[in-house]
Amino acid sequence: MCVPSPHGCDDLLPGCAHAIRTFREILDRHLRSRPDDYLASFRFLLATEQQYHWSAVLGDFSDDFYRVACPHCAVDVTIAIGAYGRYSAIRDWHLGDVDRRELRPADPAALSGVGRRMHETAVRDGQGSLADGIAHLFGHAECPHCASVFNVAEEYTSANRPVM
Repeated sequence: MCVPSPHGCDDLLPGCAHAIRTFREILDRHLRSRPDDYLASFRFLLATEQQYHWSAVLGDFSDDFYRVACPHCAVDVTIAIGAYGRYSAIRDWHLGDVDRRELRPADPAALSGVGRRMHETAVRDGQGSLADGIAHLFGHAECPHCASVFNVAEEYTSANRPVM
């Protein structure tokens, strides 16, 4: 599964709806077995749900960085979610991540849409690190420059979603 393509092959997808549904069910059962290839299978499952953006960019949150522009002042903000911390910062070539601000994870009960589905699946399958990373990804960050607060996933999606 991959992102939509401008080469005409997307015309084949409507005729494959049953096969895609079947593949989604197989993937979901596979995930419940907690396989070694969990993240790859999780991303394939997202693609079968037409969540191509998250299928392409979601990492394991061991060392993930997402770059977004602050929606209020347009400064480049680095979002870090991994074992080293969960924060927003201004990235400086010489100094590294400066003026770090802790991320505010989403309350899992308040998640909706794809964020809720992703989180619930990870929790169901005992993938605690993935579930925690998703809560932070769909949570809020504070801009180190202007101190405004914004939703990380919304800003990242609006800046990086493939054109359909």
